[in-house]
Amino acid sequence: MGDNNQLDNGMLFGGFIFGLIVGGVVALFRTPRSGSELRQQITDSGDNLRNKLESAVSDPLAESMAEGKAAARRRRLELGFKD
Repeated sequence: MGDNNQLDNGMLFGGFIFGLIVGGVVALFRTPRSGSELRQQITDSGDNLRNKLESAVSDPLAESMAEGKAAARRRRLELGFKD
């Protein structure tokens, strides 16, 4: 029973690798753009995605930091410390 499971896992992994190779070859021949145009498009898409992620992460983080600083200032005033 253990040998059959190893065979199934090996065939699954082999099929996965084979699918990756075939998919890559098909994608190379079916792409409507030249390599340099495609690389530029991928780079632009990556830059746009990075900018969107940075703005989505940094805006809430900046707001949280500002709120924390304001709370710390209020607490310092409550305790009688000067800014």
